[in-house]
Amino acid sequence: MNLVDVRAELEEELAWRLEEIRFFRNRLAELPDVPDQERYFKSLVVMLYANFEGFWKTAFTIYLTEINRERIQSGDAVEQIVAASMGDLFQAITDPNKKSDFFRNAAPDDTGLHRFARQSEFAGRLHDVMGSSIEIPIETVLDTESNLTPTVVRKTLFRMGFPHDEFASDESTVNQLLRRRNDIAHGSARYGIRISDYRNLESAVIGIMKRVVVFIFESLDGKKYMKQDETAAT
Repeated sequence: MNLVDVRAELEEELAWRLEEIRFFRNRLAELPDVPDQERYFKSLVVMLYANFEGFWKTAFTIYLTEINRERIQSGDAVEQIVAASMGDLFQAITDPNKKSDFFRNAAPDDTGLHRFARQSEFAGRLHDVMGSSIEIPIETVLDTESNLTPTVVRKTLFRMGFPHDEFASDESTVNQLLRRRNDIAHGSARYGIRISDYRNLESAVIGIMKRVVVFIFESLDGKKYMKQDETAAT
């Protein structure tokens, strides 16, 4: 893993988004009237949210892609990442429609028996799975559910093996951004947004995005995706 290249990729992703935000914000000079500017800020809020969600997903895609490239053995990775890579296998266990071929005709309605058959198949494959390298399904892990709410932020962090409250101090900012975006979409922000409110929100959102760059870099550098060696820790 070339951490210099990863950091450069993250910085480049952040840079073009910040440049886009600045470009449209600078168009305010063409609107001398304050009411027109406040209406214009509505479009900036929508764009700010789009860039925030897009950056979150792209930045952590870079993170998970690097982990996949490492070809880590399942036994060496943190539990959440291992679980994410075994999604298909877990789905096979819980699928009530998956029945044992042997008992499909003899006992078609024996739910407990077919569940045991699925569990037996899982047990038979578990050794091979744990001895193989992980392959994280990135789109599944980073599903933002069309709204990057604080709850979705916590869910994606947890699925990647991070503390779910890593960005808890930023949740009020995320909530405010999402609320304003939704107010605009639903028509309740008809008269625009005050200049000071937008500037404070933009500054806070950009701060989160910059923190994400540092967080991902430090997580890769510290191999936070690897299971901790308890003997070394003691």
